Amino acid sequence: MDDLLADFLAETREMLEAIEGEIVAWEGDPSDKERLDAIFRFVHTVKGNCGFFDFPRLAGLSHAAEDALAECRAGRRTPDARLVSAVLAIIDRITDMATAIEDGREFPPGGDDELIQALENDQQGNVIEPARVSEAPEGEKAAPDPEASTNNAKAAPQRSIRLTVDLLDEMMKGVSDLVLARNDLARRLRDAGEQPEVEGSFDRLSGILGDVRQSITRMRMLRLENLFSSLPRLVRDLSSDLGKQVMVDFEGGDVELDREMIELIRDPITHIIRNAIDHGIEKPTDRLGAGKREIGLLHFSARQSGNEITLVISDDGHGIDTDKLAAKALEAGLYSREELQEMTPQRKLYLMFEAGLSTADEVSSVSGRGVGMDVVRANIEKLGGLIDVRSTQGEGTSFHLRLPLTLSIMSALTVVSDEQLYALPYSFVEEIVLGRSQNLDFTTAGKRQMVRFRDRRVPCIALNDILGMPRSGDANWKAKTILFIRMASDDIFALGVDKVNDHEDVVVKPLAPSVMATGLYAGTTLLDDGRPMMLLDVASIAAMNGLVAQEHRIVNSRQEQAIASAARKTMTVMVFTDLDGTKRGVRLPLVARIDTIGADAIDRKQSRVQVVIDGALLPMAGAEHGELDREEYRVLRLRDGENDLAYLVDEVHDTVDIDAELDCTTQTPGAEGNALIDGKPVPIIDVLSLFANYNWRSSSKTSLTCRIPPGSDWARNILEPLVAATGYEITEDPAAPADVTIELDDTSSDVTEGESGAVIRLRSEREAADDSENSIYRYDRDGLMHALSRIRNKQRSAG
Repeated sequence: MDDLLADFLAETREMLEAIEGEIVAWEGDPSDKERLDAIFRFVHTVKGNCGFFDFPRLAGLSHAAEDALAECRAGRRTPDARLVSAVLAIIDRITDMATAIEDGREFPPGGDDELIQALENDQQGNVIEPARVSEAPEGEKAAPDPEASTNNAKAAPQRSIRLTVDLLDEMMKGVSDLVLARNDLARRLRDAGEQPEVEGSFDRLSGILGDVRQSITRMRMLRLENLFSSLPRLVRDLSSDLGKQVMVDFEGGDVELDREMIELIRDPITHIIRNAIDHGIEKPTDRLGAGKREIGLLHFSARQSGNEITLVISDDGHGIDTDKLAAKALEAGLYSREELQEMTPQRKLYLMFEAGLSTADEVSSVSGRGVGMDVVRANIEKLGGLIDVRSTQGEGTSFHLRLPLTLSIMSALTVVSDEQLYALPYSFVEEIVLGRSQNLDFTTAGKRQMVRFRDRRVPCIALNDILGMPRSGDANWKAKTILFIRMASDDIFALGVDKVNDHEDVVVKPLAPSVMATGLYAGTTLLDDGRPMMLLDVASIAAMNGLVAQEHRIVNSRQEQAIASAARKTMTVMVFTDLDGTKRGVRLPLVARIDTIGADAIDRKQSRVQVVIDGALLPMAGAEHGELDREEYRVLRLRDGENDLAYLVDEVHDTVDIDAELDCTTQTPGAEGNALIDGKPVPIIDVLSLFANYNWRSSSKTSLTCRIPPGSDWARNILEPLVAATGYEITEDPAAPADVTIELDDTSSDVTEGESGAVIRLRSEREAADDSENSIYRYDRDGLMHALSRIRNKQRSAG
């Protein structure tokens, strides 16, 4: 209400300043209808606004002046000096009352009747009766707050002026250029060395410039209550049309947001409200039957966190039926039944953001056309924001919107690709990992580069490939820095860049329409030295390159799928190339995972080959097809439900659907038959025979035990997690049996080889002394891992 009152006072004061000259000019030329209409519109506007704010004295004065001017407009009265003086007197009184309201004080009572009587028309003997004025109170509060008249110390509404948004943008641009110039000057001062006589003035200049920039930014801000004020009417009309009762609750209306941002999020929020009332909140009888009150609640909550606004829109309806969403997705041919069965409940919830999907049973003016939430998500992401949804059956649904405070200033991460700087919204970045990290596993599936991280396999693409930069040879992923980008739909993809520079707030400026049309850039910003830097459009890049929902295969045509399924039975196989260059296939359900191993993990014992993967010793097939002369190998980890088997391959290609009935006319050793793939016969591995030949014992294993030095914080905090990750059970009990014992060189012990299994001694110094040649430097991870692997292989082979 304070902001509305301030707007009313500002608008009234602007019109007062302009109208006095119009009245005097109108007196000199009574036939000027345009001036008379302008004066009439002013008093009419003041009268209407006063009625809204409950200012009866102002309303009475403006109403009397309106009646007198209406007589002149109708030609029933000729304006003269007496009428003009009376109208000017009322204008002066309105000005004084508006000033009193701004100052938060009470305006003295009395004097209004005399001003109204002065509007009488003596020439025609008619008196304009000031209807409703006689009932006005003798005194009137100068502000709607009842305490304002007794507490003059209260802060009055701030006076304001109106500025165009274009002017604010120009001011912001100017200040941004000043900031860049300041940063350039700062760099020059650093290069020039210490200059105490200049640095003090420079620091003062920086502080003042920061304050000015913050003030101009605040000039663009509006309270969210400007957005909230229009929503109760929307909710009332929509709930009335649908036969429902819904009340609205607001929290955080004083939170400020960029005025342009408020206008851009108005349509997405309107759609969320329509969905909540139509799909979420039940009819009164249904709510009573579910033990709820018959009036539904739509709650809006806003809070600021740093440079972001979190807006939560929640209802207490029946929630979202994820099974119904999945059934609609299956019916629309968006996903197969198997893909839907593998989805988590939260992933099914995100199906609402799929284009063309609607849970409405009938098409109405409100919903059912399948157009909406996908557009909502796209619009939110274009603003650099994120949208998330949470729902509980029977309790309700909530949408969580994360938005930047302003479109002109954005929190961004600057990256380097081909020696060029780029920025991308920081809100999309989930994690940053160096490409050479052991936690990353890069693979190629067909033409798509994939990376496995934290047990999740996601698509990966290099930024220079997105931008069409030329390159020689394959990308060196180990030399890149990998950004894991999380979209609003919870999809993740990896973006490879040459380097990550810094996280900073940037001033975003629009680009030419032809550049924006590429879908690669969302705007531009300037570096400290004035050079431009492009801001990447992450959402558009992900959509253009098919980087979302890669774990799901989208069926283009439901009819084609039905015809194909009816015509033949199919199965999915993974196609790979053996070490001898032969292309083969294996049934996809048998492939548990794809691993990359080093040559030291392979142990060849006469005709039997084994490999250590994640602390487990597995039999390995495929090594007989070629020489083991590489540093790294690709391995398919096959699983029959109980046992694991490793299969050594040269390259993994892709997964394809083939006829379930294989061609068995040509007998291929080790194959159950041949399948026609890309016009060529490909043998499909006979997994039954494979496990029979290579599964020389069950892969179910007993963990080995490692004893670490007791009472050592270093051993407990550093050593124990490292050893446990290799699959060893940990003990500190000197009396407990152990397969391997680790000793520190600064502890005295009589442990010898054989008494407590194998012994590994760790030294504190990087270089080995004469008496510790057989020890390992305690921070040599690779050396320790090799020793543990060698001991495991030796003991497993002996067992």
